[in-house]
Amino acid sequence: MRVQATVGGDGATASVSSLPDIAITPRFRVGRRTRSPSWDHRLRALGRVTLRIPPSSWMLFDIVILAVGVYSAYLAFPPPGRLATPHVALWQALPIFACSCIAASLVFGLYERETILSRTRIATRIALTSVAAAILTYTVIYVIMYMTVGRRVAALAFSIFVVGGGSIRLVAWWLAHKFQWGLLIVGPRSLYESFEKSQQQGILNKYRLVGYSSVENDLQPKAREAGYLGSVEQQIDQFEKLGITDIVVGDNAARDPLAMDWVVPCLQHGCRVTTEAIFHETATGQILVDQISPSWFLFADLKVHCDERATLKRAMDLTLAVLGLLLSAPLWLAMAIVIKLGDRGPVFYSQTRVGKHGEVFRLYKFRTMRTDAENGKSVWCAPNDPRITGVGRFLRKSRLDELPQLLNVLFGQMSLIGPRPERPDIVEDLFRKIPYYTERHLVKPGITGWAQISFRYGSTVEDSKRKLQFDLYYLKHMCFELDLIILFRTVGTFLKGSC
Repeated sequence: MRVQATVGGDGATASVSSLPDIAITPRFRVGRRTRSPSWDHRLRALGRVTLRIPPSSWMLFDIVILAVGVYSAYLAFPPPGRLATPHVALWQALPIFACSCIAASLVFGLYERETILSRTRIATRIALTSVAAAILTYTVIYVIMYMTVGRRVAALAFSIFVVGGGSIRLVAWWLAHKFQWGLLIVGPRSLYESFEKSQQQGILNKYRLVGYSSVENDLQPKAREAGYLGSVEQQIDQFEKLGITDIVVGDNAARDPLAMDWVVPCLQHGCRVTTEAIFHETATGQILVDQISPSWFLFADLKVHCDERATLKRAMDLTLAVLGLLLSAPLWLAMAIVIKLGDRGPVFYSQTRVGKHGEVFRLYKFRTMRTDAENGKSVWCAPNDPRITGVGRFLRKSRLDELPQLLNVLFGQMSLIGPRPERPDIVEDLFRKIPYYTERHLVKPGITGWAQISFRYGSTVEDSKRKLQFDLYYLKHMCFELDLIILFRTVGTFLKGSC
């Protein structure tokens, strides 16, 4: 190896020969400290390892944490000496608590990789797991064994499990998001550019676009295009070097009769191979309207007519609506006084909205606009809308203006969770411009929903199309767990908006 360097300002050079080939790691200054860029590489490597932790290892972590919790609970609250019903011993409690927890974790998907990718999903699933495990534990001890266990013992044991297990998973979530997944596009350049645009909009932040490939034999016309890597068959051996973890296949490439010749080797290298529509569904939580056809509704297996789920959802709506009205009752009087003192106008405001199956109902809100805001004509609300009053701006930011909609929930016109209801004339206009828009009326509209927490307030037709894509995702995946995730994120939005 020969290194030639320039010394000083007179152009003099010095040569050093016969030096071994070594890798020199550049260092850069951050503030007053010098930091090596390899630290970020180590975090990404840990994130990659975190995503590959098998479910058996997570089970072992949970068993250890729960064992520590049970042992600490027995030390803190030792069983009384005399009881009419014998108290379960420590050596008996450990396997019962552990087995109950593992069984509940498997039921609620606590060991699925998707759990680590979302903080809300971590909180939801670990909460459901703890409640179900506690019920199962008491069932085994009381009903089957005819023994007893202290409530403080169980409460402390499962509290340690929630804190310990949740903390480990939040650290894993942080590490996982330090690792950007390598994304390869197999298809035309236009598809690659659409993904570049999505990245610029911040939609695919956890992905790193490696480039795009084709399945064509003639590579010369594209060899000079930026981002083009060549034939996908030529890149298979380079997947690990390039850090490719996900492959999105365009429509034309998916119809290639020889597709399995390169799809199977990609799968063997541990890559996830999907179409554009499926990728966006799993990565962004929305269904691309332009990528589906009427047959999508045949194969999506929508649960909109499931009686068992509808009964559970209605019970949850009634319970939380009554609880919300009771807890917010003191706020109603305060907000009514403030709104009335603002401009002497009415406290409440009602609008005609479209509900389930296209039925029209009256929606109630605290008034946030001037009394002459619309004059009978529906107008999109714009950012910093001058029609919004000073009090109304705070009410909208904190979402307190929507409290009266709990009455709509009690009346059965709305649900707590569902697509946002729109006015009839706006629905009619969007129906003509956006395909499958009225399909969002298959379920009751909601105070909050997947579209509301995933996308900003819509004020254009394009915004309504984006929100419809989130609504279709909810129609396909709606379940009790997803409803809880939406509720938790809504509470977070409310708390941030109130600060």
